[in-house]
Amino acid sequence: MTVNTATKVNHTPTLGKIGSIMLIGAGTTVLSSKTVQHKMEELASILPSMLKYCLPLLLLPLLLYTRLSIPIRFAYNCFIKPFLPNTDSKGTLNDKSQDPHKAKLDHFYSGQADLYDSTRNTLLKGRENMLQLLAAHLKAQPEPLQRGNTGNTTKQKKIWVDLGGGTGWNIEKMDEYLPLTYFDSIYLIDLCEPLLEIARARIRSRGWKNVHVLCQDASNFILPEWENGEMDPRGSIRAITMSYSLSMIPPFYRLLDRCDQVLDPQRGLMGVVDFYTSRDSGNKERAIGTASKRVSWMAKWFWECWFSFDGVNLHASRRDYLEYKMGTIKTYNARNNFLNSWFIQIPYYVFVGCSRGRDASLTLQSFKEDAGNQKGLNNAGLLTPISPFGNPPFPSPDTFSMPNLDLGPSAVKPYLELRENDQVVMEQTLVDAGAPLSPFHYHLKKAWRVPYLEEKVHEQFRTHIYGWTWEDPAIDVKKLEINKDDHILAITSAGDNVLHYALAASPARIHAVDMNPCQGHILELKLAAIKALDYNDFWLLFGEGRHPNFKKLLTTKLSPYLSPHAYAYWLSHHTQFSRNFYFRGYSGWALRLAQIAFFLSGVRGDVKKICKATTISEQDQIWKKKIRPVFLGKWMVKLFLGNPLFNWHALGVPMNQMNCFLKDGSVEDYITATLDPIPKLTTLKDDNYFFLLCLNGRYTRSSCPAFLKPEGFRALKNGQATDGIKSHTDTILNVLRGLPNASLTKIIVMDSMDWFDPIPPSTPLPPSSSIPPDTLDPTPEASLEHLRSELDYEILEMIRVLKIGGIAVWRSAAKYPWYIQRFKFAGFNVQPIDIRENGNAIDRVNMYASFWKAEKVA
Repeated sequence: MTVNTATKVNHTPTLGKIGSIMLIGAGTTVLSSKTVQHKMEELASILPSMLKYCLPLLLLPLLLYTRLSIPIRFAYNCFIKPFLPNTDSKGTLNDKSQDPHKAKLDHFYSGQADLYDSTRNTLLKGRENMLQLLAAHLKAQPEPLQRGNTGNTTKQKKIWVDLGGGTGWNIEKMDEYLPLTYFDSIYLIDLCEPLLEIARARIRSRGWKNVHVLCQDASNFILPEWENGEMDPRGSIRAITMSYSLSMIPPFYRLLDRCDQVLDPQRGLMGVVDFYTSRDSGNKERAIGTASKRVSWMAKWFWECWFSFDGVNLHASRRDYLEYKMGTIKTYNARNNFLNSWFIQIPYYVFVGCSRGRDASLTLQSFKEDAGNQKGLNNAGLLTPISPFGNPPFPSPDTFSMPNLDLGPSAVKPYLELRENDQVVMEQTLVDAGAPLSPFHYHLKKAWRVPYLEEKVHEQFRTHIYGWTWEDPAIDVKKLEINKDDHILAITSAGDNVLHYALAASPARIHAVDMNPCQGHILELKLAAIKALDYNDFWLLFGEGRHPNFKKLLTTKLSPYLSPHAYAYWLSHHTQFSRNFYFRGYSGWALRLAQIAFFLSGVRGDVKKICKATTISEQDQIWKKKIRPVFLGKWMVKLFLGNPLFNWHALGVPMNQMNCFLKDGSVEDYITATLDPIPKLTTLKDDNYFFLLCLNGRYTRSSCPAFLKPEGFRALKNGQATDGIKSHTDTILNVLRGLPNASLTKIIVMDSMDWFDPIPPSTPLPPSSSIPPDTLDPTPEASLEHLRSELDYEILEMIRVLKIGGIAVWRSAAKYPWYIQRFKFAGFNVQPIDIRENGNAIDRVNMYASFWKAEKVA
């Protein structure tokens, strides 16, 4: 049966003019109706409320996409994709003939290369700090010259290699700290093509002409200059950086061997930042200053397992071999608290080092001869051995092969032996390269700190006790007649006294000694700031006690002058200069208490007046009527100034010292004798900067230590006076033991002898030939325990190291301290320099009841 289908015609109805007019009229009639208008008004009032609830629901998907797309992609690529089969863009498995490590990297980063920089800012901490450190130390080095074939002197070519550089973020960031034009050539080396594509685009957009990308294995990289014979590979590279790449390169022994071979032995620097999970702490860590790198076994296990999913190996062998192969210049450990939680903190470290072949003869001479360290490797005291490093770790068997480019011997020599059952046994023999020195020996600038090992004793000192020196150094210079020929040993404290001696008299040598390493850190910081900063920055730090950019100054300008211990300390305590340095540390509690007491007593205005008083009479009147009743009030004396706990933790006054002045009277008597003469002596506004700091919380330009004034700062900065300072982190006894006979002219021990337990007068002085009991147990703890109860051996060492006519000087809270007789037993001629009597002050501080000297006679 045939069915005929007619053609379908689409007829569109038309209204025509009449229909359109009728439709418009009907619509107008409807809209003009009051009922319709009323309904429309109701709808209009409801619509905003509906939109208020509906619009967020409509925008929520868009908001979630814009905010969560990057984290979701990051989480997928980092935590899910590594467990999926490695396939290419066509969905087929990658060619097995391809480098498996490269294939793994390409697979891992293929879906997140464009997100790498934006997602790693919070995860990969320390990169900027490593680059800032490297830039600061590169600039601090003098530029070496070499002679060309024609005999003309030319500059050595500067090459920077960023191994595992990925997207080129390091290079762009380095340009902020050190212009890229500093380098003749920059090579970014990586195996991952997705990341290198981002790097190439970055280079094109920035227009860098000296930056080149090489897709190579970092452990076997070859530069074009080596291939074309332009330069010898050995010692040809000025800088090498590795930013979170050392933990991702399997043959890391071969990599570090190569870095050591191609790094310029005299000017080359290497910067590394990476995660770590080290736990052990031996002599090496104690010497480098990384004893704090220990992590708990739980954290070690967790982070090693967690990062292994992404191919990141955190085994301690990588960092150990880095610190063995390269000389350490700066290193510190930190925690990345990227989630702002106390329990998720990833350990990471920053390392800047050099070749162990760098010439360290000048620093060795400085520490052995100038610092008078004659003790060598004996067991007496807190010593730093010549080489604090133990045996280096042995590489794993899969790293014995050398790179294709033969640059010299590896760190180990394999010896293969076929034994029973066809088992291959590999014996390892270390190349005799010499043990690495401590980082103190690799200072690029003037080194003031004498090397020391971090001991358990040092862990007691979490911060400084004294933020300023509480003795009057001007009186010392005047009454002790300090001059340029003097060799002085003095307690470091906050370094103000040491700097005053250097400025006022320029003695040939000043041994600054303090058991608390934090006090040495303060002196180092002041010395570094004098050399590296301008006066305005120096004043902000130590005049005002605050600097808005201290953390940046620390790394970019001060770090080349600081020991690694001091740099690591100030980096972790940089907030001490965010508000007021003088309110930090144990002594800062005393200033805080004073501020609170003034506020509660309603005398804050009077405190400001006494700090601005122009005459002694005005000053004394304010003191007697307003401020004295606060200091000598019963509650102040009983709760604080007479409290042994407060005196020790806030003022640094132990119970033995309190007993010294309690034999002469009460606490009230001592405070009265100390403070009443001060207002009648000199004005705080123009001269007495000690009490001005206590009342005002900071110095003023007219009332401050001499080294803080512009002329004093310039004299220290441009002169050689600070070159004679050596800072020891040790006990006075141990430092004296290390000094040669008759090598000192003056020993200034402040009030330290008040701290010893009294020795009965009937106890004879031990013979100089006797063996000190603390040396029988050669531990720092035993030494410290011995020092708490024995002073005689220190006095015997004083008489040995002093020249004939040399003097030992001390201040005491007692008018006639008990240990005078011990000096007399040793053969000293003991005389008072001044004793506080009849309401008179012995100096501008007047904190001590007496000032004594013991002279060595023939």
